[in-house]
Amino acid sequence: MRICLIFIALAGAFVAAGQKKEMIPMRDGVRLSATITLPEGPGPFPVILTRTPYAIPAARSAFVDAGYAVVQQNLRGLFESEGKWQMFATEIADGYDTVEWIARQTWSNGKVGVFGGSGPGIAGYMTLMSGAPHLSAGVIQNAHANTYPTVSFPGGVYQSALVDSWTKARGAEIPPAFPRPIFRMFDQDMLRQDIRAHAANVKVPILHFTGWFDVFTQGTIDYFQLAQTHGSDKAIGNQKLVIHPKGHGGRLLGDLQWDTEIPAIAGLSRRWFDYWLRDINTGVHRLPAVQYYALGDPRLALPPANEWRSGAAWPPAHSKESFYLQPGGGLSKTAPAQTTSSSSYDYDPADPVATLSARPNDWLNRPPLDQRPLKDRADILRFTSLPLTAAVEIAGPLEAELFVSTTAKDTDYFVRVIDIHPDGFEALMMSRPLRLRFREGFHKMVPAKKNRVYKITVNLWSLAMAFPKGHRISVQITSSEVPRFDRHTNTWNPVKSYAEAIKATNTVHHSDRYPSRLLLPVIKALR
Repeated sequence: MRICLIFIALAGAFVAAGQKKEMIPMRDGVRLSATITLPEGPGPFPVILTRTPYAIPAARSAFVDAGYAVVQQNLRGLFESEGKWQMFATEIADGYDTVEWIARQTWSNGKVGVFGGSGPGIAGYMTLMSGAPHLSAGVIQNAHANTYPTVSFPGGVYQSALVDSWTKARGAEIPPAFPRPIFRMFDQDMLRQDIRAHAANVKVPILHFTGWFDVFTQGTIDYFQLAQTHGSDKAIGNQKLVIHPKGHGGRLLGDLQWDTEIPAIAGLSRRWFDYWLRDINTGVHRLPAVQYYALGDPRLALPPANEWRSGAAWPPAHSKESFYLQPGGGLSKTAPAQTTSSSSYDYDPADPVATLSARPNDWLNRPPLDQRPLKDRADILRFTSLPLTAAVEIAGPLEAELFVSTTAKDTDYFVRVIDIHPDGFEALMMSRPLRLRFREGFHKMVPAKKNRVYKITVNLWSLAMAFPKGHRISVQITSSEVPRFDRHTNTWNPVKSYAEAIKATNTVHHSDRYPSRLLLPVIKALR
């Protein structure tokens, strides 16, 4: 059974005797609807809390059968909960109030665990950031703790397909004539719920799950790292991270499939809560801090990689190695020697690069799809290595340092890392954007001067994989990916329609003065 179905089964409420509805009061007087299911017996019980933007399912909860009280609460403004839905803006305070209300109930023994995946996982992460005194542990899958940089505006570019569809489904208001691109929604307030600002309030052990092709991957990794190193009390040293070779909820569509047994989330969750909420020595605390699947060529199913690995931290020890963009479209470890050298393309907002997808509207996943359908586009720069004479194995954060210029005051740069197989299959392993106005940081916006060269750093998130011998590493650079992201109009100010958009000539420089490069976290293979 897929992970997402297991989560639903675990989190579902059992509609039977022992269940009741409550309206739980928040500090501002708003009441949030909750379904409470109690196990048989006199109690009091340890409690598993799930806070969700979705309808509460009617499946029987395995946690109830295991002797836990289960509380499932709809978030503010959704379903029967009062107030206005504000896209997770109140979840830290509401989570705190809910946990402490639970602790005061006669059926509760005062130990509360937080459980959830996807939307409930986001609310769960924020609840765990509240520092509520009666929190005891958490299990979170496929989530993040800050919507702005992870989901809504990665690199400052609005991820419209996912955010608009999800927001509209929750009934939130989106002005119909809102200018595109949405610059003014991305501001200093983006950091108000960032895990970096609340890491010290994370006080409990948490089990984190994600997949390499989930849209939230880096958000899960960031939370794990900061809780492991900057949390307090029992948090430091008691975080566990599992990264599997699938996407959101354990799904992965497309031609490349890594067939491996994923650690059973149901069993691990039960062991985790039994240990931290019931003092049962399940041994789960002795698991490695990090377990991750190192991706290889799945069609070979042979080393290098294609295996589970473990360690005491993320990332594992690695060295940053440079792969330089070369004149003529090459990619190598040798820095370019030319005094001047560059590659340019025209970006026309009226003809953007398409997002290739395995299934319509599946924006929660980033599958490694074949990019050859885009091979004839002139607005994608391609820099590709020769066939590798030895495997290159990586594990950790990827970056691109580019020297760029443009004819516009502002534009976007998308950097794509491609694993080209010997048969020509172009597997998209990573694609991340940066809006040029944020090149000096997201705390300010700076217009570009026409044709001036700027150094930009594009955060390409984390990845563990091997580029096998005979494969080629490719870096592709463009300025759009539609419909996943809003296309830039190449204007400084928002516009009312794309009829006001302008074309831009965008340039990437690759010379001895401007050595654009891909930085890969190369590791020594673990054998």
